[in-house]
Amino acid sequence: MNHVKRIVLFWLLLGAVTANAQRLDTLLNVNPYKLHFKVLRGNNPPILFESGGGLDASQWDSIARAVHHRLRATVITYDRAGFGQSSFDTAGYTILQEIKSLEAALQKLGYDDTRLLLVGHSLGGFYNRVYAARHPRQVKGLVLLDPRIPSYADRRFARNYFRRLNRSDFEAEYLSLYYLLARMERTSHYVGQVPLPATIPVLDIMAEHGPFEEATENERFKADQRSLVKAQPNRSLLVARGSSHNIPKDKPELVIDQVVNFYKKHLLNHQATKSKSYGRKPL
Repeated sequence: MNHVKRIVLFWLLLGAVTANAQRLDTLLNVNPYKLHFKVLRGNNPPILFESGGGLDASQWDSIARAVHHRLRATVITYDRAGFGQSSFDTAGYTILQEIKSLEAALQKLGYDDTRLLLVGHSLGGFYNRVYAARHPRQVKGLVLLDPRIPSYADRRFARNYFRRLNRSDFEAEYLSLYYLLARMERTSHYVGQVPLPATIPVLDIMAEHGPFEEATENERFKADQRSLVKAQPNRSLLVARGSSHNIPKDKPELVIDQVVNFYKKHLLNHQATKSKSYGRKPL
């Protein structure tokens, strides 16, 4: 091998090592769960993505890479309890316990005391809301994709939907989904008691086509989102034309553009440039 080839090989290997160093794929023990996290490390404040109900972190893979590339931001995705590679504990399964475990995981990763943007799809909006209420100074914005909004009508729908289910219809690998649905009415009630801090700006991206078969439920779902946005002047609504409820799948480019623009407005404009990775030294 001649001298030039050795130099080229050296820099290719160095680039590969650097790229791997910027990616973390880990299972964290945060009792009562073991949570699977994927982190793309960057020099700018982190973005935490919350998946929709019954989905895991893979929902965000392509979006996370694109956002990380465009913003040089740390991007965090994870599997909630019982989904993907994360463990499950029926005895301690409440949204508050899930949030406490998330907080413990972010502390281990070194991102518990940094400015943060939250992005959530559907049920993920519940988790965004609770986390933001518990950390109003840390969370600098929410981008919600056709989010579930806690309300009396939402609780009624959750109750009626669960009554039609039979536990025996859920195979072992889907029992976590059964318990998620079993607790949905109580989860909605709890989240409804948690006020979303008025100081946190919100972008609600609403799907043109709702998730339900009944037109009345879809209109209720949209009306709840409009009410959320109208409650504060720092909240805005964008309709994803042509999209189903699964906006990340149907309109990934729209999601990427809106997250990038929102981040630049609410985090980068108020962030001094740093030369090192944002947050404490991660695992």
